[in-house]
Amino acid sequence: MNENAMVYLVGAGPGDSGLITVKGMRCLQHAEVVLYDRLCNPALLDEVSKTAELIYVGKNMGNHTLPQEQINALLVAKARQNKVVVRLKGGDPFVFGRGGEEVDALVDAGVPFEVVPGVTAGFAAGAYAGIPLTHRDFTTSVTLITGHLNTRKDPQRDIDWPALGCGRGTLVFYMGLTDIATICQQLIAHGRAPATPVAVVSHASTPQQHTLIATLADAAEQVKLQRVTSPAVIIVGEVVQMHKRLDWFQHRLIQSAETGAETISEPQIDAPTATSTDTKARKNILIFTGNGKGKSTAAFGMALRAVGHGQRVRILQFMKNDTSVGELAALSQLGVPTEQCGLGFVPKPEHPHYPAHKKAAAQGLARAAEHICSGNYDLIILDEICGTVAHGLLDENEVADLLRRAPTPTTLVLTGRHAAPALIELADTVSTIHPLKHAFEQGIPARKGVEF
Repeated sequence: MNENAMVYLVGAGPGDSGLITVKGMRCLQHAEVVLYDRLCNPALLDEVSKTAELIYVGKNMGNHTLPQEQINALLVAKARQNKVVVRLKGGDPFVFGRGGEEVDALVDAGVPFEVVPGVTAGFAAGAYAGIPLTHRDFTTSVTLITGHLNTRKDPQRDIDWPALGCGRGTLVFYMGLTDIATICQQLIAHGRAPATPVAVVSHASTPQQHTLIATLADAAEQVKLQRVTSPAVIIVGEVVQMHKRLDWFQHRLIQSAETGAETISEPQIDAPTATSTDTKARKNILIFTGNGKGKSTAAFGMALRAVGHGQRVRILQFMKNDTSVGELAALSQLGVPTEQCGLGFVPKPEHPHYPAHKKAAAQGLARAAEHICSGNYDLIILDEICGTVAHGLLDENEVADLLRRAPTPTTLVLTGRHAAPALIELADTVSTIHPLKHAFEQGIPARKGVEF
């Protein structure tokens, strides 16, 4: 390695791209390689040089693009190519970000590095929900806790529920939405009053932020009723009472929705120019749904149109696994990469093969996230993804979260029957194809060049 080689672990902040530090932004602008996570605002990637290599290494529950060990090895390998490498991590690298493990690997390899802190999600959730995590009228302490309760391998490092239950400080749980019922039950069992206030802040600092106020007694039930989605932070403590009085961000979102004004009025300074992920500004999500024939055909027609304009196109087909169809041959001749991410006909949930279909769908969504967030394509078609959600292979809120995070220049096309409400709400164009008659109903078999 020469003296130019360096790895920067940069905290991207919680969601609003304006919350990255000035130093973090400068690192991005000078990077030659960027390894970035799932929850990083894609707008930040617009600050990266067009010649830089972008590598998506995002993780989702039970679905890792790359295992942590491979991410560590990749950081070392790129640094040994004498590159300036940025490891862009959501929130702060050293707060539940496994940044310590990555730095440890760099130390072992003798690779120089710097850590650039970021605004961690727990602090942002409190600030944007109007909940001061410490307040002299309520508490002088705050504890950050992982909510991943099912990953503890060493009982000595498990959550100390007795200590949390008998304490009086604010508790902030990360990644705990799935296990919120257990969290509340354990806190009550170990001394916290059932009436203790709880705030669940999802998508903190973004236009999609939602704050649910409840108590330990009913928070889990309210999360289900209100269909709260991840990423979410759970805040427990008396400071939650301040939310009603200090909730500045939600009031601003409501005002902007009523007036049509910008969501956040930014100060006019020479600062990072990336914008927050405001779905109002997108106008580039299309859905072809309905029970009639022609949904995928319409999407492939858009691919043809885009290729004609010299645009970069990629197609991912969910549920499908037949490579002999005519459209794949044509797309191959046009140089359009197409991936099939399914196992064919989807059985009922009780069928023994159903879990394999779910796994294939999850892997397909991870691949879709990688391509969508890469910035390498102008048009991406997620063929049959609506049907995949309808069959229960993917969660509609997880797919919707990916659509929200997509870089604005990229056009996304979704096809399939029974498009979910969360997806329709995000789209700017939705076409429903209704069947009046079909050749199959008249006993005419599928024909080459027509149905396949």
